[in-house]
Amino acid sequence: MAAFDKPITASFDLAEISAILAGLRLLQGSNRVPAPINEIMTNGGDIDPLSLDEIDALCERINGGDM
Repeated sequence: MAAFDKPITASFDLAEISAILAGLRLLQGSNRVPAPINEIMTNGGDIDPLSLDEIDALCERINGGDM
């Protein structure tokens, strides 16, 4: 199993959660993702990036505290 396949448990303070949500929403509203960001999103091309719906669901999970 690759490292990115394993669930990650982490704690974030409110400022960090806000930054994560802002970044996800910026990504969701972006028409074009810069190559360096795409590299991060795809783990260097190893995985598919999240769809807009998946980003939305992740934001809802974070907002709802279902992490």
